[in-house]
Amino acid sequence: MDLEARTVRVRGKGGHERTVPLNDTVVRAVALYRRARGPVEATSAFFRTRSGRPMSRGAVYERVRTHGRKAGITKRVSPHRLRHTFATHLVHAGTNLVTIRDLLGHRCITSTQLYLHVTAREMVEALARHPIRHLVEVMDDLLPDVRLPIQRPPRRVGYA
Repeated sequence: MDLEARTVRVRGKGGHERTVPLNDTVVRAVALYRRARGPVEATSAFFRTRSGRPMSRGAVYERVRTHGRKAGITKRVSPHRLRHTFATHLVHAGTNLVTIRDLLGHRCITSTQLYLHVTAREMVEALARHPIRHLVEVMDDLLPDVRLPIQRPPRRVGYA
């Protein structure tokens, strides 16, 4: 954890390490934790138990779950769900997949794509924003008797 550089070095699956930037809110929270926790060697685990041992995955999971309940979150909360929510919020904010991949520490972009869940409503909204809808409106105004294949299906002519 380097609060001056505003970064944290994270070790993921397979010992893969990456450096992740920290925002102001996280830097303040970590600085408070560091003061309460006391000094620790740079090579030691940053998050520790009361006895000074590194916090286990299970302990982190339980703390996240407990604080989620205290916050009034009714869905089951886990570190993985927070990670997924983080990625989803980045997608909704328009962050590109390469940046999200790097923040999550994925080596392959296909792993990052698994975090994305696009709803049918979002797809309809995206299509409604597409410029082709303006073309259809212009075609209707300029050439009312001409139909593009994307406009309407051809009318069937009935035989008498």
